[in-house]
Amino acid sequence: MRPLIFLSSLFLFACGSTEITGTQEVSGNDSITEFDMNENKLSAVDFNNEMIFMQNGILDQIDALFASDSTNIDLNLENTLFEVELNLTSLENMKAPDGGEQFLENMKALMNFYKTEFTGPFNEIVVLLKKAEWTKEDDRKVKEFDERFAADEFTLNEEVSLSQTEFAKANNIQLELP
Repeated sequence: MRPLIFLSSLFLFACGSTEITGTQEVSGNDSITEFDMNENKLSAVDFNNEMIFMQNGILDQIDALFASDSTNIDLNLENTLFEVELNLTSLENMKAPDGGEQFLENMKALMNFYKTEFTGPFNEIVVLLKKAEWTKEDDRKVKEFDERFAADEFTLNEEVSLSQTEFAKANNIQLELP
C-alpha cells in the first residue's frame, strides 16, 4: 500500500510572554512576597494557551490519521472524531475573554471543518486506504481530496492565526513563533 501524504498546514503559536505588570510589595519580615497581578492578562494568556493546546492536540490526531494504513485507519479515524467532539464541546462551553470572541469562533469553525471532513468526504479515502492495489483513478481521488482539504484547512488556520494575533494585541500579550 502506498503511504498517503496530506499537506496539513500548521499555524501554531504559543504564548511566549507571561510578563505581569503590577507592583511588588514585600510584607513584614521580607520572607513573604505578594504580587498584584493583572488578572485580565493572566486570563487572556490562559485562554490563548488552552486554544493552542487544543489545536496541537487535534493536529497530532490528524497526523496519526493521515499516516494510517489499512490496519489502523478505523481506530485512528475514531480517535480523531472523538478528539474533535471533545474540542467542540469544550469550545461551546468556553467563554472568551474580552477581544477573544472571534478567536473562539474561528477555532469552532476549524473544528467543525474537521468534523465535516472526517464524517463525510474522508470516508471515501478510508475505503481506498483499505484496498490492496490502487488504480490511477484512486490516486486521482486521493490527490484531489488532499489538495482540497489542505487548501480549506490552510484558509481556516489563517483565520485562526489572524484572530489570535488580534486577540493578543487587544490583551497586550506577546505571541512567540514555534
